[in-house]
Amino acid sequence: MKKTQPTHTVYNMSSLYDGVVKEAERYGDKARYIYIDKATKEEKTITYNEMLERVNSIAAAETAFGFAGEPVVITGESNPYYVVTYLSTVACGGISVPLDKDISVEAFCGFTEMCEAKVIVYTASLHKKILEAEKMLPNIKYFICIEYSGDDFPEDPRFIRFEDFLEAGRKAHDDGVRTAEEHVADIDKTCAIIFTSGTTGTSKGVMLSERNLVTSTIDCCSIMKVDVDDVYVSVLPFHHTYEFTISQLALPNTGGTTFINDSIKNTLRSFAKYKPTMLILVPLYVETMYKRIWAEINKKGKAKQVKAAMKLSRALKKVGIDVRRKLFKDILAAFGGELHGIVCGGAPLRAELVEDFDAFGINICEGYGITECSPLISANPVHWKKLHSCGLVVNHMQVRIDKADPEDETGEIVAKGDAVMKGYYKNPEASAEAFTDDGWFRTGDIGYIDDDNFVFITGRKKNVIILSNGKNVFPEELEEYLGESKYISECVVLGRKAEGSDDVAIWAIVYPNYDEFEGKSKEEIEETIKGEVDKVNKKLPIFKHIPNVEIRETEFEKTTSKKIMRYKVK
Repeated sequence: MKKTQPTHTVYNMSSLYDGVVKEAERYGDKARYIYIDKATKEEKTITYNEMLERVNSIAAAETAFGFAGEPVVITGESNPYYVVTYLSTVACGGISVPLDKDISVEAFCGFTEMCEAKVIVYTASLHKKILEAEKMLPNIKYFICIEYSGDDFPEDPRFIRFEDFLEAGRKAHDDGVRTAEEHVADIDKTCAIIFTSGTTGTSKGVMLSERNLVTSTIDCCSIMKVDVDDVYVSVLPFHHTYEFTISQLALPNTGGTTFINDSIKNTLRSFAKYKPTMLILVPLYVETMYKRIWAEINKKGKAKQVKAAMKLSRALKKVGIDVRRKLFKDILAAFGGELHGIVCGGAPLRAELVEDFDAFGINICEGYGITECSPLISANPVHWKKLHSCGLVVNHMQVRIDKADPEDETGEIVAKGDAVMKGYYKNPEASAEAFTDDGWFRTGDIGYIDDDNFVFITGRKKNVIILSNGKNVFPEELEEYLGESKYISECVVLGRKAEGSDDVAIWAIVYPNYDEFEGKSKEEIEETIKGEVDKVNKKLPIFKHIPNVEIRETEFEKTTSKKIMRYKVK
C-alpha cells in the first residue's frame, strides 16, 4: 500500500505525558492556550511550560487526595483544565472518562457508575446538573468544579474548587510528590473510555490506550502540514475524540497556539480577533460559513463579480499564479484574514464547498475517522488532494475492503493498526462483533480504495435502504445531491414501508432554508422543495428516485459534534 512521507518535522512521543514534557522543552513560554476565564471574564494564557507545571501538580493532587490510578469523569465546556485533568489522570495510570455535557442526568449517572468512577471534574456551567446527579451518585468521593464564580459553593467537603485542588497539588509536588514524573506508563493499558452514541442511539464505551492515542497523534502530525507559527480557534467539544486527538494532542505537538472559543455566538468575533490560520471543523460549520459568505455577497449584489473572480482565480492558479488572497481579501477578512486551511471530518462534505473555498484561498482537507480508531484512518494531505475522497490512509493504519460479492464495486471498510481500540468496556459480545475473524475492525462504512490508497466512502452500512427489487440505495449519496440546493438547509433520506405493504419507499425529510422563503406560504415552500427533489431525480437512475417528500418546521436533533441523530428520524 502506498504511503506519503511528511515533508516537515514530526516529533515523536512515548506517552501522552512524554508529549507534554517534550513540548515544554521545545516551546517553553510560548502560549499553548488563550481562553476566557468564565469566573473572572478575563482573557488568560497558559504557556507550554505552565501546561507541564499544571499537569505535574494535578497528578500530585490526585495522589494526595487518594485517587491516582482510578477512573476520573471529566465533563463540561471546553477549557484548558479539562485537558490538564485528562492528561494528569493518564499520567497517574488512571482512566480519563470524558462525558458529553449535554447528555441527560440519568445517562450521566449511568456512565459514571458503569466506569466505577469516584471523582467527577466539571466546569461551572454544569454545577446545577451535578447537584442533581450528586443525589444519585452516593459513591463519588469528590466533585471538583472548574471556574466557579459564585459565593454559594457547597460546604460539603466532597465539593472542591479546582483552583484549591490545583494549589493542593502544587504543595504536594513541592513536598516531593512526583507522580507524573515517576510513573512508568503501560501504553497498552486502557487510559480513556469514550462513550459514543454517534447516530445509532446506542452507547458503547470505547477503550483506548496510550498507544492508540499516541499513534493517532503522530499520524495527524505527519499528514497535516502545520507548525509553530499556526494559530487555531477551537470550536468543537473536547469529549469528542476527533477534536481531542487533533486539536488538543496533535496541534500542541507542533507548537501552535489555540484560542478556546467561549461560545458559539462569539465564533465569528473570535475569528476576527485571534486570526486563525487553521481550523478543525465538522461539515455543519463549513456549510454555515459558506452560506454566510454567499448571503453577504448576494446582499451586496456582487455574486456575478465574485463568480467571475473565482473563474479567473482558478485559471491563473493553473499556470502558477496565485492571487486568491488578494482577490478575496474581503471574504477572508470575515474569518480573521489569515485562514489558509480547514481540516474537516465527522461527516461527508460536498465537493462544491472544497472547490469554492479553494478558489477563495482556503484549503479544505477532508479526513475520515471513527472513535474506535482514536480516531484517524485517512486524510487528504495538503499537497495531494482528491475530491470526493476522505483521504489517504495514514502511515500507521491499514485499510481493506471486505466485499459480500467479489463482483461488487464497493464493500465494508475495515481497518487495522496501532490506533485501533482495545474493545468496548464491559461488552465482550460487542467487542467480538466489531472485528473480523482475522482481527480487522469493522467500521460499518461502505466504500472503496483507489490505486493511490485514497479512501472513498459511499454510505453507511446501517443506513442502507434495501428496496423490494433487491437494489441497495445509500441515503448519503442522495443527501449530498439535495444539500447542493440553496433552498434546503438539512435533510435525511430514509426508507419507509408503504402503507399496507412490505415494499420500501424512499423518502426525503427536509428542513428548508427558511431564509429563502420569507413571506411564502407552506404550499409554496413545499412546491419549491419538491421541485428541487425532482431536479435531483433527473440526475439519478430510476431506482434511486425520491418519490416522497416531508417538510419539517424545526431543525433535526443533533449530537454535540453536530451530526444529525438519524435514529430519531422515523
